[in-house]
Amino acid sequence: MNSSPYAAAARINLEHICGNYRLLCGILAAGNDGAGSAAGRGGMEFAWPALMPVVKSDAYGHGHVQVAHALMEREGAAVFASGHVREAAALRRGLDAKRELRSAPPRIVSLLGPLGPDDLRLCADFGIIPAIHSFEQISWLRVVDKPLPVAIKCNSGMARLGFNPEEMEEAAKRLGAAPGALPVLALSHLAKADADEESIRAQAAAFAGMLEPLRRAWPDMAVSLCNSAGTLQSRAVSEIIGRHVCRPGIALYGANPLHGTALAPLGKDFTPAMAVSAPIMAVRSLAPGEGFGYGHAFVAEKKTRVGIVAAGYADHLARGLSNRGFFCAGGKRARILGRVSMQMTAVDLSDIPESGAGELVWPLGGPCGNAVRAEELADILGTISYEVLCLMGSNPRIYEASRREENAP
Repeated sequence: MNSSPYAAAARINLEHICGNYRLLCGILAAGNDGAGSAAGRGGMEFAWPALMPVVKSDAYGHGHVQVAHALMEREGAAVFASGHVREAAALRRGLDAKRELRSAPPRIVSLLGPLGPDDLRLCADFGIIPAIHSFEQISWLRVVDKPLPVAIKCNSGMARLGFNPEEMEEAAKRLGAAPGALPVLALSHLAKADADEESIRAQAAAFAGMLEPLRRAWPDMAVSLCNSAGTLQSRAVSEIIGRHVCRPGIALYGANPLHGTALAPLGKDFTPAMAVSAPIMAVRSLAPGEGFGYGHAFVAEKKTRVGIVAAGYADHLARGLSNRGFFCAGGKRARILGRVSMQMTAVDLSDIPESGAGELVWPLGGPCGNAVRAEELADILGTISYEVLCLMGSNPRIYEASRREENAP
């Protein structure tokens, strides 16, 4: 029966996220001996671990406060990468509100950096380390009345944000002269980490060249380049830029960052942390030749037992799954029949006679030996697992963990 107070609900297993974190730590122990520390002016020192979990975009739909709190309390994580400054500040407020917090306050990096001078004031107020990626942002640092730890974003090949290679000397000069700047981290982002190791090495070499003027000014500065796919191949980066901080995101939440590539076996051991459930509202029987739903996009060829599920595209179940996707019901796969509509979707229960009204079925994950994975949905829809998780995680969330049960809408 339906044990959720919601129709569609995203069920998040925090222990699976912690397990994926431990797996990543083990991978890094074999290929990267840690990031060391970065000391800045003003007597402030930052000890950086080898792993900085990415919890931007509400932890890819998993809940950034809940995920960060679990990783801090259970695994000792001390640094997190968030998105824009206001999201990072919300993470800080959320963690501060958890009175049982036993560990020291974490360091939080805003990967997108400030959108205006006011964001830098927020960084100073909430202890956020902003990524600085333009000369204009350097000029904004004058609004800060005390040294502010900052990260320097370098464009080593992604060509989105960051100083270009020919700008690095001037960027280091201006940051060194800015009274509000305390550079503690230099970071860039791999553009083709899922292609091949040579692509990673080439970009790591470009990044290493960009680091030279920064390391002359701040020799103990920490550096960061690897995303999830890069983390699985971190030894290649270590050989070029030395000890570094890896920033895994999608792997932390259990999807394979190398899915669909020749390197996919490297990411096969991560455990999905999100499952999505919805109840069967009614069961109907279709006669041969009888059409169903909008446009009669499904017409029964034989007598068909149909379950009407309380989930549709308003619940972030993509309409592109119409007549193409699957749910899990009664431990087996049930194909989607007809069009996914706004709040309802039909599934074929002909071979699952034990499933009926009130039972939970699973558009993603769930108690099924052949559960639907985010990568599979992404393949059907022509997208990536990141988008699937961010959207499905926008449903009401129920937190489940083997160590303890934590329920929060």
